[in-house]
Amino acid sequence: MSALLAAGTGAAAVRPGVWDRIAATVDGGDVATVLAALLGVLGAMGAAAIAAVVAVKAYKGQQKESRRQQRATFYAEAVRAVEDYLEAPYRIRRRDGSTAARRELTQHVSDVKSRISVYTAWMAIHGTDAVASGYDAFVLAAQSEAGQQMTAAWHSRPTKKDRDVPIGSPLPRASSDAARATVLTAMEADLDR
Repeated sequence: MSALLAAGTGAAAVRPGVWDRIAATVDGGDVATVLAALLGVLGAMGAAAIAAVVAVKAYKGQQKESRRQQRATFYAEAVRAVEDYLEAPYRIRRRDGSTAARRELTQHVSDVKSRISVYTAWMAIHGTDAVASGYDAFVLAAQSEAGQQMTAAWHSRPTKKDRDVPIGSPLPRASSDAARATVLTAMEADLDR
């Protein structure tokens, strides 16, 4: 080995015999120590790689759950918009007959219809076919039932006394309730996939 170092150029040529001295002083315990240190470093690197993979999977899972929660909230708000529409006949029946109340009620119904249009469009673009068609059916059932009930409510006398506030029995909404159950099932299936 000295002959190779002596034949070389640079720093190795200036200090012949360095490698011979190192090789002479290294024993089996030193090699074992170096190997143990190397295995420790490799083990730490492996543990770090495993931890990184676990962290990435956890992050992806968290993001997926966050998107699921956002979609669930969106669906709930979409259903709420139709429920607000179905509630409008009750509001109209309980109006006090003033111009301000009439203006407030018509603005409320207009705002609700606008929200329903936004949710309908979003579901047509981003929703599954089952959710989009289920929501459309829910909206149509609500418009059919609540629309007629609102017309009848506008033709009724305004509420003047507290005792006239209770309506007595709920307005019929069998079609809306059935359509609501169908769309909720479709939404739940979409959230579970």
